[in-house]
Amino acid sequence: MPEKLLPILTEFNNYRYFLIEGGRGGGKSQAIARLILFLAERKNLRIICAREFMVNIGESSYSLLVDLINKYNLNFDIQATKITHRDTGTTINFRGFREQSSKFSIQGIEGVDVCVVDEAQAISKQTLEVLIPTIRKNKAKIFFTMNRHLENDPVYEMFIGRSDCLHININYMDNPFCTDALKREAEECKKKSLKDYDHIWLGYPLSQSEDALFSRQELLATKNNDQSIRPGFGLKIAGFDIARYGDDKCACVILEQINHLKWGLCHIEQWEHRDLNYTTGRILMLHNQHKVERSIIDEDGIGSGCLDSLSKGRGLDAFSGFRNNGISYDKNKEYANPRTANAYKLKDLVAKGHIYIDNEELIAELCTLKYNFDNHQRRILVSKDKMRKEGIKSPNLADALIYAVSLIGEVKEEQDRQYYPREPQYSKDDDLFKIAGV
Repeated sequence: MPEKLLPILTEFNNYRYFLIEGGRGGGKSQAIARLILFLAERKNLRIICAREFMVNIGESSYSLLVDLINKYNLNFDIQATKITHRDTGTTINFRGFREQSSKFSIQGIEGVDVCVVDEAQAISKQTLEVLIPTIRKNKAKIFFTMNRHLENDPVYEMFIGRSDCLHININYMDNPFCTDALKREAEECKKKSLKDYDHIWLGYPLSQSEDALFSRQELLATKNNDQSIRPGFGLKIAGFDIARYGDDKCACVILEQINHLKWGLCHIEQWEHRDLNYTTGRILMLHNQHKVERSIIDEDGIGSGCLDSLSKGRGLDAFSGFRNNGISYDKNKEYANPRTANAYKLKDLVAKGHIYIDNEELIAELCTLKYNFDNHQRRILVSKDKMRKEGIKSPNLADALIYAVSLIGEVKEEQDRQYYPREPQYSKDDDLFKIAGV
């Protein structure tokens, strides 16, 4: 197997989960198949090779395992639906978790020692919620192989960054056993479509689903925008998203004005959900520390308490609140609420090159924002509550950025007002005479 994949063997006892992802030709399937056969010759194990849907066994890794067994003349009994080692008694079974779109079935999974999930980008959050607690053995191992589909693929979201998960990204350039034929295919794909090449051969997730607000490419492109602050600018505004749940986080995003039209990301920060006093103090500290001119706080939920404490309790007029109440159709025929309207203001800034965003976590969250249509056929962002139910990480930073963007119109209006022509004093006197009837 490629040297980059050797840790699945050398670190086998140190992890419970293994996430192997990347583009075509990386050797993921070959490496896992060889590891399975290696283990099967040494221990009596129950192994399952699975995927979300499997119409017939030909869609599984069955053929690959049979080819390896025949190539090396290994001591396995090959049957129509399973493979058994003649000496150790290891059984390798193949199944789809949701055959014919039925509900998830846990039959035959509880006693599994090794579970290999192919095409893991297709695994749903609902499947994971049943699969993970069902495989109960202390030393059981679960392997996921995938070519990522979207930024928020459930398997990737659940396991990336976990201490008990070994994560390896591998592509055809990392695989010395990749054939010349495959390499030529990769180069041909690169010539025709760089976007397809990035996804198919380098394993990058697709930039955008049809209902996504942002594509990864357009957000990454903002890093190329000019970020040198012009003389006389540098004003800072901040947006604060306040956590409503114990496992959620509070977030702060600060923007700095580069010139009359452009803004850049100045600072981002998150902290665990705490009591009202702590959150209020943290907001005030960040506002003062970064010399922010104006801040806006998510006022739906406990954020209203923070705002009251700062604006009414301390008398600070630099703080305002963001409320996401519905907008009547008479007032706005395009967007159903302020969150959506300001998200599209952000999209306009991105499209025109008027904002600079260089934080990967923030970009990843923005890519999870999706829209729908209300009964007036106006666009409306999918709510955070619905995203949470679908297993998508709460976009705290993305919302904090949207709140900050909502202040830009007010700031520019005040700045423009400085250049309005002043009304001569005599015109005011003339008006007074007219009012007096003279």
